[in-house]
Amino acid sequence: IVLLDGSVYGRLAHVPLEINSTYNRYFMLRYFETLIRLFNTARENKVPIVGLSKESRSSFFREFLMRNMILKLAGEFDLDTFEVNMLMSMALDGRKGVSAILDKTPPPLRDYIMEYISLKPDFLLIMSYARKPGYSTPLILNAPSGAKRAFKLINVDPVKYLRLTHPVSSGDMDFIEWASHIVKDLPKLPAIVSFYVLPSAQDTPMRVDVPAWIFGIEKNMSEVDFSEVADVNIDGILRLISAGYSGLENHNIWLTAAHRRVKLGRRTFEHIYLPKFEEIVGRTATSRGYRRVRFP
Repeated sequence: IVLLDGSVYGRLAHVPLEINSTYNRYFMLRYFETLIRLFNTARENKVPIVGLSKESRSSFFREFLMRNMILKLAGEFDLDTFEVNMLMSMALDGRKGVSAILDKTPPPLRDYIMEYISLKPDFLLIMSYARKPGYSTPLILNAPSGAKRAFKLINVDPVKYLRLTHPVSSGDMDFIEWASHIVKDLPKLPAIVSFYVLPSAQDTPMRVDVPAWIFGIEKNMSEVDFSEVADVNIDGILRLISAGYSGLENHNIWLTAAHRRVKLGRRTFEHIYLPKFEEIVGRTATSRGYRRVRFP
């Protein structure tokens, strides 16, 4: 098993953009090139990848629950499901004209949609209602709207996508040739199954991300229109999480051990990396108030 510290979905769902750096404008493309290689190698060798994260911003579980409630309510008002889905997507994207449409929507449904787009995190929902340790229903997640649009453009014209997202780098035809092979693989990134685990009633929830192919679900992220329940067996993953859990200050012993091994100490940073960085940029990188010397 490969354990990743952080959200797997978060790594895959944000399409690469050119960064404002003279030295490596297409760093994110190289990053995705490495990610794609990692996932392909793991899949070929049947090695599971599990991402664990302690974060409080995700809202996929709450959005899933709200969407189901909205669609059920839409049925009671005899409204078209497709049109309601479009309205929710428009509201999430903040598109022009959506306010006028919402004003004409029946009050209960309008109120639910307004709550749906408030993007309150799952963290609050779980901490408000969970009374004992447990886990949430696993969901197979759809891509964000921006990634969906990117996937569609890449499938039609990958070069146009590169010229839009990497305007400086795409002036080089060698870059276009190299980068095209990478972006063509972006729509083929695996769909992700995600759920939360609350290891202790006194702790905060952990987010767990797993590529869908581990459960035998052969779907790409670009093929998932809306998040849906994943009927999968997560017992093995739950046992792994339970075995690695060591209390409030150490949510996974293996990730903590890896973090300690690679953590860059202040002394190393100040005496090796910082001087070299300042040499490259040609200026002092720290403010006047930054103390390079610590006194006992």
